[in-house]
Amino acid sequence: MHDVADFAKVSRATVSKYFNGSSSLRPDTRARIEHACRVLAYVPDPHAVSLVKGKSNLIGVILPVISEPFFAEALRVIEAEATAIGMDLVIQCSYNSPAGEASALRALRSMKVAGVVLTAVAAPDNIDLLRRLEKEIPIVYLDSYVHADCNYVMNDNRQSTSLLTRYLISHGHKPAFLGAPPVASPSPQERLSGYLEVMREANLPPCVIAPEETIKSWDFEKYALQQVLNWLGRGTWKADGITALVCGTDRLAIGAMTALRRFGLIPGKDLAIVGHDDLPICEYLYPPLTTFKQDIASIGRAAIECLHHQINATEILPLYQRKITGNLIIRDSA
Repeated sequence: MHDVADFAKVSRATVSKYFNGSSSLRPDTRARIEHACRVLAYVPDPHAVSLVKGKSNLIGVILPVISEPFFAEALRVIEAEATAIGMDLVIQCSYNSPAGEASALRALRSMKVAGVVLTAVAAPDNIDLLRRLEKEIPIVYLDSYVHADCNYVMNDNRQSTSLLTRYLISHGHKPAFLGAPPVASPSPQERLSGYLEVMREANLPPCVIAPEETIKSWDFEKYALQQVLNWLGRGTWKADGITALVCGTDRLAIGAMTALRRFGLIPGKDLAIVGHDDLPICEYLYPPLTTFKQDIASIGRAAIECLHHQINATEILPLYQRKITGNLIIRDSA
């Protein structure tokens, strides 16, 4: 800024007013500063600005995995919404590690981000850290949180698996349920609850493929392949009259369909299969997968809406808690 001021023949304070959007500068002064910036190729250092002002125009995003299709699409929406309100993203990945999550949170705090979108690791390790940071920085949890008295945005998971289960029952099926490994909270538990509620309503005994609690991996296809192969091998599904399988995610359904084929069964014929999320690949599987489509655009928009309100609040706001509905996508697998 000293160089810009020297080149434009103005004071450094005048240059500071220019970059802070002051309307008191004369047009010729503003023009000289703009010319100096072009000649010197000068842009303000956002980190320096955040240190001086104690805040920035940055929003931190911490995800457990980047490759997961749900998070990739949510991130696209979040970035577009942030840009629309003049904010930029800083993206961190926890790799589903509590230590990685804590490191990312501390890094974002040091950058003085205006707010954080966080998909929390399903572990209690960072609860104290998160509660402290929530008093300093607006945080909205995306799809997973570790304590309920927080701002969160997520799919209405009970509604979604309820719809899937009712659909199968209405077509004469008796469905079992396969949930995801315990890598998020409370989404897997809520999806299981939706299935159990409908089975009780229909006066049908539930059949839950017991989750392997020791496995905490986002490799859902591999997890489902092994779980379903073990389940089929035990043979209880035949004795229980199971004719369909509700999978907690599409990636679980993909693994389950592979398991069926390895077992000599035809997905969609010998056992109906439904997924959850409506990944782009679903309509190109064989058979095309019946699933539930999350409204990821609304989820991403709501996350930024929540942060924007919190960042600009002049008083303590009530908790922002949104569960967003979606709709069934019916294809040949069920």
